[in-house]
Amino acid sequence: MEDYDLVIIGAGPTGLFATFLAGLRDINSITLEALDYVGGQIPELYPEKPVYDVQGIPKINAIKLRDQMYEQARTFNNKIELNSKVTDIVKEDDIFKIEVNGVQKYTSKAVLLCTGIGDFTPRKIGCEGEDKFLNKGLTYTVKDTSKFKDLTVAVVGGGDSALDYATELANTAKHVYIIHHSENFKAAEKTIDLARKNEKITFLVNSSVVSIDGGSKLESIKIKNEVTNDISELGLDALVVAIGHVGKANIYKSLPLQLSPNKRGVMVNSKLETNIPGVYAAGDVASVEGEPANPLIAIGGAQAYQAINYIKKYINPQAAFFGGHSSNLKI
Repeated sequence: MEDYDLVIIGAGPTGLFATFLAGLRDINSITLEALDYVGGQIPELYPEKPVYDVQGIPKINAIKLRDQMYEQARTFNNKIELNSKVTDIVKEDDIFKIEVNGVQKYTSKAVLLCTGIGDFTPRKIGCEGEDKFLNKGLTYTVKDTSKFKDLTVAVVGGGDSALDYATELANTAKHVYIIHHSENFKAAEKTIDLARKNEKITFLVNSSVVSIDGGSKLESIKIKNEVTNDISELGLDALVVAIGHVGKANIYKSLPLQLSPNKRGVMVNSKLETNIPGVYAAGDVASVEGEPANPLIAIGGAQAYQAINYIKKYINPQAAFFGGHSSNLKI
């Protein structure tokens, strides 16, 4: 087995930044990613979306941001292994044995969980025809807006993803409907305002999709008005369902981690420590009791920074907690 100071599990935004920080603090680490690409949710859920809430970057394409994060993570040549799903973690004395794809491959002095929401699947509407028309006009993500050129499209959802999709699709689609079960939206105020000002977007509020219909492909949907209970039909070429994702925390049978109440995350304290000494968590997987969830790249980055500093002290108690400013480096 290969020996490391630290195993980082997950190569999403938090895991990639943690990889860079481990190198910055001279921690011999390896980052293990179950998928065959880095970036976590970015390439899967919003590859074409612009990102505005990263410090110092007014606006950046999501995939470009992912690529720059990967470049940064490789600064100190700390290893990143893809197609490496961690299937178990065994702690013996003060050493962790890491099982990958069913085989014990690595040992480490500490573990940092950056697994996000874990294995995630799209949340479904649960209506008639949803499974039948998947990939036949119905999709849960928008990876290429050009495929919707001159189509009439409906987007189901009231969060940032739904409204962002609608605004992006309006650039190529013939017309876009936003269907939401309430008059209240969870998206950022600016995002809502931008969509409302777009002449190619129509809002259908207090409305729910009750069936999806068509022949060999999607042709129409039936919509229920939640106030009047009236049912109406809307002709469509495509339907985008963006009502969130259901996450499932990664469970390691030999490591009795304390899970969050919703079982999607791992409980940590203010030092990002789990209930297992030597195991830390940062990003979406980390749940701090009494604090609201903040699923933001910036929050994950800050937690990664704190976690790596605490891990450095855990591995080497004589080390300083703060490793200095990166601007002093000659790289």
